[in-house]
Amino acid sequence: MADRPQMVDRILGLLAGTAVGDGLGAPFEGRSSVPATALDRWISSSRTLHHTDDTAMAMVLAEHLARSGGIDQAVLASDFAVAWYQEPLRGYGGGAARVLAAIADGADWRQAAVSVFEGGSWGNGAAMRVAPVAVVSTSVPEAAELGRRSAEITHTHAHGRHGAALQSAAAHLALHSDPDHPLDTDAFLVDLTDVVPSASWQEKLAGISALLGREASTEEAAGALGNDIGALGSVPLAVFAFLRHAEAPEAAIRCAVRCGGDTDTIAAMTGALSGARHGYAGLPASWTFRLEAGPRLHRITAQLTQDRSAGDLTRRRPREE
Repeated sequence: MADRPQMVDRILGLLAGTAVGDGLGAPFEGRSSVPATALDRWISSSRTLHHTDDTAMAMVLAEHLARSGGIDQAVLASDFAVAWYQEPLRGYGGGAARVLAAIADGADWRQAAVSVFEGGSWGNGAAMRVAPVAVVSTSVPEAAELGRRSAEITHTHAHGRHGAALQSAAAHLALHSDPDHPLDTDAFLVDLTDVVPSASWQEKLAGISALLGREASTEEAAGALGNDIGALGSVPLAVFAFLRHAEAPEAAIRCAVRCGGDTDTIAAMTGALSGARHGYAGLPASWTFRLEAGPRLHRITAQLTQDRSAGDLTRRRPREE
């Protein structure tokens, strides 16, 4: 088990990894694939890594957890709506914006999502923000349940909820893994199979195992698992990228971006898992120093852990070019 300073660093890593993946992936969103040369140019830049709704909502969830220790759905719904109202140009999808606008206007959160999405949203918007629940969960099943509860506010479709459950369970496993020993990817996937008792999700988890076994390329992985905005078509790819490079956070996040598609969200989810396993210190300093959200992430970590040293904001920030 990690000692307290190491756990604080890993919680900060989970949050910063989300923001790093989000910021590095955002410029390439929607591309069918991302050439290594284009990604290299962006990675070597010193420009600030601005975040999208992925990190914005993850920070709101983390702050909510710091205050409550769990999920109060009505309060969290209001928190999400306030965040959208204050910064509506963070890249929120049209449907998500309508849901949050309805909540901001006083609609019951239980009705807002189903009024916008017939049958509920199957997108990855709940999974992209959910990793912080790993910090307050004591087991994989509890992490999955908290993930589902946080998802229900905006994503009532089974796929939307399953995606959040899978990502939150993966974040819990990554956060409590032993970074001093190689990660047992087979055991990791076995633990995840109990989280989503759905044939379509079980098939994707089996697909991850097969792709890892033959060291599949990013193109093959994206083709087999999907790289779109759907939870079923993106969360498995993020898990693949993390497990493909479980001991190398930089390579994992690069892999997620190079898979193309919904690059900011897939890389944000991968970054959360890599950061949770290897900590803030395990992420490239040239990336974390560029984070627009850096000071707030340190403050949130301090709130979550009640560790004032986690809120040390004396680090130098990059200058916008």
